[in-house]
Amino acid sequence: MDEIPRDPRGEPATARLNYSAYRLARALNRFAENTALAHGVTLSQFFVLQVLGEGLPLSNAALARRTFVSAQAAHTVSNELIELGLVERGAHPSNRRIRLVQLTEPGWDVLEQCHAELRAHEERLRSLIGREMRGPLADVLDRGAEALAGGYFGDDEAEVAAIGRRLSTVRPRHIPSRLARARLRAASAGDDPEIAADDAEE
Repeated sequence: MDEIPRDPRGEPATARLNYSAYRLARALNRFAENTALAHGVTLSQFFVLQVLGEGLPLSNAALARRTFVSAQAAHTVSNELIELGLVERGAHPSNRRIRLVQLTEPGWDVLEQCHAELRAHEERLRSLIGREMRGPLADVLDRGAEALAGGYFGDDEAEVAAIGRRLSTVRPRHIPSRLARARLRAASAGDDPEIAADDAEE
């Protein structure tokens, strides 16, 4: 088959920081989302827990800025976490009009369990690319994304297992890889997962 000619002006998208950083973030957040869902919280809720996990109670406006969402979205997610008993609102020490959001003890427990899994995942990534951390930042980010291979280091069984641990039924942001989706469909239908995986690769 003849190769399609490439325009000589072309350059790898991975040479640009915005693309490589986004690619790496998506891979990391695919794992983070499944980890969070396994503990009954969505990725948006987990981001709030992480920011509040710095130990400083925050106003809704500050929480919105720190989690990169609108004030209304931050308020909605905070209310969801309050219903789950993971955060609570309290008074501001000097401004009665401002309510501060902070973690409850169950919130701290969920955060620590998630962080323990994330630390192990990050350590595995560091061990894979640790010797190659020198060079342009874009290259380092690209190598990290390559090593993660979509979030689970190319291990579809690990991704399927992570999806199986989900406690939350909220639709996740990140869809599974093609192979992981095939294995999930085969498992639910009672088919042979290996045959389904072969079909997905074709």
